[in-house]
Formats: sequence, structure tokens, C-alpha cells
Amino acid sequence: MSDRRSIRFALIGAGVILLFALPLINAHPSFIYLAAMVGVLALVAMGLNVTMGYTGQVSLGHGALVAVGAYTAAILMTDQGWSFWLAAAVATFTGTLAGMVMALPALRLSSWYIALITLGFAMVARTLIVELEWLTGGYAGIVGIPRPSIGAIELGDRGVYWLVIVVDLIVLALIASMARSRIGRSMMVVRDSPELARAVGVDATVIKLATFAVGGAAAGLAGALLATNNGMVSPDDFTLDFSIFFLIVVIIGGAGRLWGPIVGTLVFFAVPELLTSLDQWRGLIYGVGLLFLMVFAPRGIIGAVEAWRDRRTHRPDFVTQEPLATRSEHLASGSPAALSISEVSKSFGGVRALDGVSVEVAPGSVHAIVGPNGSGKTTLLNVVSRMLVPDSGRVRLDETDLLSTRAERLAASGVARVFQTPKLLPEASVSDNVVLGGYARRTASVLGVVLRTPGGRREEREVRAHAHEVLVELGLGSSESSQADLLPHGRQRLLEMCRALVARPRLLILDEPAAGLAPHELSALEQLIGSIRDGGTTVLLVEHHIELVARVADTVTVLDRGRLVVTATPDEALADRRVVEAYLGVSS
Repeated sequence: MSDRRSIRFALIGAGVILLFALPLINAHPSFIYLAAMVGVLALVAMGLNVTMGYTGQVSLGHGALVAVGAYTAAILMTDQGWSFWLAAAVATFTGTLAGMVMALPALRLSSWYIALITLGFAMVARTLIVELEWLTGGYAGIVGIPRPSIGAIELGDRGVYWLVIVVDLIVLALIASMARSRIGRSMMVVRDSPELARAVGVDATVIKLATFAVGGAAAGLAGALLATNNGMVSPDDFTLDFSIFFLIVVIIGGAGRLWGPIVGTLVFFAVPELLTSLDQWRGLIYGVGLLFLMVFAPRGIIGAVEAWRDRRTHRPDFVTQEPLATRSEHLASGSPAALSISEVSKSFGGVRALDGVSVEVAPGSVHAIVGPNGSGKTTLLNVVSRMLVPDSGRVRLDETDLLSTRAERLAASGVARVFQTPKLLPEASVSDNVVLGGYARRTASVLGVVLRTPGGRREEREVRAHAHEVLVELGLGSSESSQADLLPHGRQRLLEMCRALVARPRLLILDEPAAGLAPHELSALEQLIGSIRDGGTTVLLVEHHIELVARVADTVTVLDRGRLVVTATPDEALADRRVVEAYLGVSS
């Protein structure tokens, strides 16, 4: 274990000991109650951080999910006489269910429309709490909520506080494990690039629904803890401000950072205590502080600390790129695939982007699609990769009908894509970006991944080992731990190639891979494409760099204004009179 990791574990251990010792250091009931409340609110914020920070789904309804859990537990404990433990389990379930219900109308919408829908959910939930007086007690709420008991012993203030801390630590550990796994990477790719998510096989709808469920489960459990800590619940506990509070806490602490919601909650509770003598100026100080934070630390407190640390430790990467492999089993696919594109047409309004285009791509070949700007090249790639639905036509990969296959399932069918502009997880490491390419080959269950069972650990080791081999062979082994968006453009393009190759594709789609590359990088790209073809992968290439196309392509198809001009060998195609007219606009 490195010295840095040893120091980190020592600090975490000291912090945990301090947390458990707090009620012994300060035994005043009001302090213990406040400390327990901080723990409860931090639990809600941790759940929202999964939904908003890791997955990018802004929710203004998390306060309502806490209310669902709190009222569920309160009703079961007071009216039905249930124990806290059973009531908390049901509250967690109802919070999960409510989170999923809240997410359903918003799954196909952008994040800010989701925010409006979740805000509406919060308003409806509070109205129901007030109006269903026979069940919830209306404005009076529910009082006399008992404390948890272990056997015949009822937990006191300290016991409830320690229970909250134990729950927080367990949830924090589970979220940390999830964030480091393929589940965490799939959440981040949904947040950072929905197109890339589809390309690597991540179902964004399922991920969004799952993260709302996780956020709802944390909120429901927190609601049960809040009810037993307060001894009562009422509608005044769950105003709109309550929901907005969690949004602000996550942003202040650092959305998408493990410790962000905890730091944000502590700051929100610590600052008022420090400003007791300036009570009349508190609103102004809060406002100025938030503005300062958003301007100078938009990634929150933890994000600012990470940026400061990176500036101190980062060194420019001057390591010479290692030579590319010319033949390697790590660049090989399963079996070459034949691609058949038949009579594909696509219109955008009155513009005919593709007009009855047919292309036959031989297995194990490099087939280039060229043509002037606006000829329909990228549109054709988007149809093949299911980013667009054609008006008519057929696309088959061997016996698989790609047009009847969901975009998220293409990766499992052996299709990988490299985009015209690099699509990466910008704040993740090079290694994590490449590992993302193996998502479609997952074998371990979600629980196995999160709980780090032997099967889950084995899957992670195998995909990381393969990613390391591909990185080394493509000359990025020395940059494995670097942050992806700090790489030069040429290496970012190479990084995308690594990610695609980890999927062991049968068909690799390359959209202008030479764009922005230096001459020596073009030579490396030419060598790499040849290595990929020799490994048995069929390559569909769109490229403006005609010299590169002439050197690497086995067959060239030329498009012009959405129509097929010619399909031939590179020399024949580029010498064709119709091709010269298409590029130059004049007759040869």
C-alpha cells in the first residue's frame, strides 16, 4: 500500500472515530439532535448526488421523497404499531417506488425539463399530505412517533445518532463502490455524452430510472430516520425550500464527487452557527458566498480542492508515444462481418440527405465513404449506428438486421464507433474511458458489481487487463492514469480508438479519424487501421483526407448530394470523371 493511500485510510479512520465520539465529547441533547439531523440530511444529499451529480438529472423533488418515507414510517409506527426496523424497510421501498414514478414522465426529456417535472411532483406530494387528513393528520401532522428499539431497549438520543452515522457510512461505501464500477461509468457517460452512451451499449433510460430509484431509496430511508429523530412529522417540514436545500447542498459541496454532499451539508449547518452575531446580514452573506462559489468554484468545494491538487501535481506528458502494434491478438475481433446497406433514404424536412444509397462492405476489409461536404457521409454512418432512423431501406450485419436492433444493443452485436469529435468522459482517467468500451461484454450482476463479489471483481480485473493491453499496444500506456481531457487532440482520437477496440468489434465505424491530426499522427493512424483490418475487423471509414483513404482503403464509395456516385478501388474511384466533378464542381 502506498504512503498516500495509507494517509488517506488513516484520515478516514480518524474521522469515523471522531464521528462516533461526538456525543461523548458534547452530551447536550440539542447538539446530539442537531448532529443526527445533519446525518439524515447528508443521507438525502448523497442519494441526490447519485441522481444529479453522477447522472446529470436535476431533481427539485427530493424533499417530497423524504416526505413519502417519513409519513410511511410514521403511519406504520403509530397507527399499525410496527417496529422502526420494519417501518424503515417499507419507507425505503416506498421512497424507491416514488422516485421511479417521479422519473417516468421525464425519462425522454433533458435535465431542466426533468427539474420542472420533479418540482411539480413535490408540489403535488405536499398538497396530498395536507388534503389526506384522515391518513396524514393534515396540517397537524403525526405526533408520538416512537424511537427504534433493540429488544426491550429503546434507543436514546445517542443511539439514534449512532444509527444515523452507521447508515450514512454504509450508504457512502456502497456509492463509492458503485462510482468506481461499470455502473458508475455508465451513469457518467449518460451525463456527459448520451451519444457515446448508446454507442457503448448503455441504456440511458434504464440508468436514469435506476438512479432515481437509488435517490428515492436514500430519501425514503432518511425520511424514516427523520421521523423517529423528530418524534413527529408535519407538512411544514417538507416545503419547497426543503427540496431546493438539497439541490444547493450538492452543488456547493461538489456534484458528482463522493464527499461533495457531506461537505455541502456540513457547510450549510456550520455557517449559520458562525454567523449568529451577524443574523441580520445572514441572507446577504449567503447570497454573496453562493455567487462567489459559482464564479470561482463552479464544481463546488470538493471540485475546487481537486483542481488545486491537480495543478500542484500535474506534469505535462512529454513521454514519447510507443510504437503501434502491427499485428496483435488484442486488436483482433471475433470474426469478420459483412455489412449490407440497401436502398437507404433519409430526409430532413425538404432536404434529401440520402437517396436510395446501397453499399456492400466485404468482411475484413476497409471500406471508405468519401464525398464533398453535405454529401450524406455522416448521415449514412448515423443510420448504420442507429443514431438516426432512415425513411426507408435495410441495413444488415451478416444475418443481424441492424434497423430492428436498438441503438444500445448494437455494441453487443459487434458494432463500435469512433466519432468525428472525440466523445470522452472528460474528468475520468484514460483507463476509465477505455474500460467503458467493454460495457457490452459485462457478465456480473449489478449487485455483484456494487457489492464487489468475486464475480464482480473478476469482471473488473479482466476488462481492465484488456484495456491496459490495448493502451500499451496503441502507445498510450504511459498516459493510463492521466485525465482524459488533458491529453492532446491526437491522443484523444487514439483514446477513442482504444475504447472501441476493447469491445472487440466485428464492425468498426470511423468518422473522420484524421481530423486535426499532425503528419506523424496520420502515419500512426494509417498503421493502426491496417492493424485493425489484419486482426479481422471490418472497417467502415468516412474521411476527408483523400491521401489516407487511398493508402488504407480496399474499396471506396463516393457520395454526392445524398446519391451514390461510384463504388470501386481507391485508384479507380478517385480517377472517375464523376468524382472529379463532385469534388471540383466542374467537368474534367
